[in-house]
Amino acid sequence: MSLIDARPFVGRHCESTTLVNLLRQRGIDLSEPLVFGLGSGLSFGYWHTKKMPTPFIGGRIKPDRLTANVANSLGLRLTVRETSSLKRAREQLVAELDSGTVVGLKLDRFHLDYSTDRYRFAAHYVACIGHEDDRFALVETRPLGLQWASGDALARARGARGPMSSRNLSFTIDHPGGSLPDLGDIARQSIRATAEDFLNPPISNFGFRGMRRAADLMPGWMDNLESPEEALIEISTIMEDGGTGGGLFRMMWADFLAEAAELTGVPEFRELSDAYRVVSRKWTDVAELLREAGTASSRGPVDHAAKLVRELAEEERQLMRRLMEHSR
Repeated sequence: MSLIDARPFVGRHCESTTLVNLLRQRGIDLSEPLVFGLGSGLSFGYWHTKKMPTPFIGGRIKPDRLTANVANSLGLRLTVRETSSLKRAREQLVAELDSGTVVGLKLDRFHLDYSTDRYRFAAHYVACIGHEDDRFALVETRPLGLQWASGDALARARGARGPMSSRNLSFTIDHPGGSLPDLGDIARQSIRATAEDFLNPPISNFGFRGMRRAADLMPGWMDNLESPEEALIEISTIMEDGGTGGGLFRMMWADFLAEAAELTGVPEFRELSDAYRVVSRKWTDVAELLREAGTASSRGPVDHAAKLVRELAEEERQLMRRLMEHSR
């Protein structure tokens, strides 16, 4: 069959790229930063359990929440399907594609034919826009773009287990009709919600408290991790190149704030956009220091990175307070 969309959108982050493609099919053409921002996508999280050989540093909200937030904010109908049956998962996907519907999939790219990933991450998203014989057309982020995966590989990827995984999760979006809510109002609400969550995290692993916790633990990584050199390079890759748009999602957030300034008429959002561009570059510096530490097996860059993260915790705390003030 022909592709549902011959020229799909290829963006920077997997879930927001998938959402842009699903929204465009419904006649809703929004930029990727705007989708990320309207979904209150920015956050910070630090996670490390005994079953995880490598600590995880994330710069966005939990998987699946971005999609749910965007659908709820725009008044759209989100249909989510999960099943433990590989056969049923495939049948549901093929039926949606044959009806002309773009489908969002959550999976682990490690298992796909074209993947060169060295680590496993079961909360990756793609938009599926067609199938032919036993191959499925998937929209990835830059630089991969449109890729084809075999049915067997796709089944393994969708059924992968691990932190943040789901059971063959797929989702579609429908527009029930009528006009969209005012985007300026939604932007204000999403900025306020993002700031509130960042400033008042439910546990100490998230928000600015999570940054402080990560900064406190980072100096011990060279001694406490099983393979610190490999782990540090992996953390750096995920932070900077793992679909974050650079700077641990802060650059995408900065782009959103610039759009929000136009939508709301609040000039302070543009000033804060510029401030977050500076913050983004500092997070890039942190990732580069961790990579340097892993490559050279050196403790000094890790200590430097920890110092920067501690400073960033306070800097972002102040920026979120300003965003809270101007989003009222």
